[in-house]
Amino acid sequence: MAATAAFLSLSACGDKDADAAGRLVAQAQASLDRGDYDSAFIYLDSLSAAYPRQIEAGRRGLALRPRAIEGRTNQEIIELQCYLQAHQATADSLIRLFTATQPSEDVFEGYYMANDAPKNFRERNTAVARLTPSGEFYIISSLAGRTTQHTAISLTADGRTATSGHVPFDPESMLSRESVRFSAEKADTIGSFACSIDHLVSSATLKFIGGKKTQSATLSAKEIHAIADTYRLSRSLSAISSTSKRLEQLKAKLQLARDQQARQSE
Repeated sequence: MAATAAFLSLSACGDKDADAAGRLVAQAQASLDRGDYDSAFIYLDSLSAAYPRQIEAGRRGLALRPRAIEGRTNQEIIELQCYLQAHQATADSLIRLFTATQPSEDVFEGYYMANDAPKNFRERNTAVARLTPSGEFYIISSLAGRTTQHTAISLTADGRTATSGHVPFDPESMLSRESVRFSAEKADTIGSFACSIDHLVSSATLKFIGGKKTQSATLSAKEIHAIADTYRLSRSLSAISSTSKRLEQLKAKLQLARDQQARQSE
């Protein structure tokens, strides 16, 4: 009698689990039918976690998963395509405001520079932004004399200040003027700040810091705008590159999900 009661109890428990697992499969199916792929994944994950011994329900849930992957991947592809188009439109509108300089005997690496940037910047105390051929943002400073030995720059306007990262002083790079190249990692703060004050201020104070003494210069609104546009173009080109790579990954993932569904229907 005791053994029979235990068997009946286990059977009832098994039926209860089977029913609960079946409801999760049904809820996942309903979520897929209405295009709610995130909810479908929640039900399918709950099924596998809570009822791993419900083989039949697990098999049905496993069959639904490629469809959920396909749906959510499609959604992400559409969103990223819109994001890509927006950045491509921004890049297309900005690149017309830049001039490309090709490598030559005097120019080791080609670059893009905004038309609003001062052409004679090496004859002035200033800082200009450029883009590498691959779209990487950087800043070159220019300061008369060789006494300051600056290793960083700062930009102040509207009661706020942004400072670049420091670059070790290199005496071999000195010509008739101090000139320091600040890579994207070092110059990102200046580029971002220029965007935040662009069209809002008539000038900004540029300081050459980190060396023997601090020197200052004034950047005009036009020079600030040139740095800001260079930074914006760099951000858009970077977004285009990373988004394009992500889209390729998603397209491969989408094809895999479709292949899995095709095999299931054979």
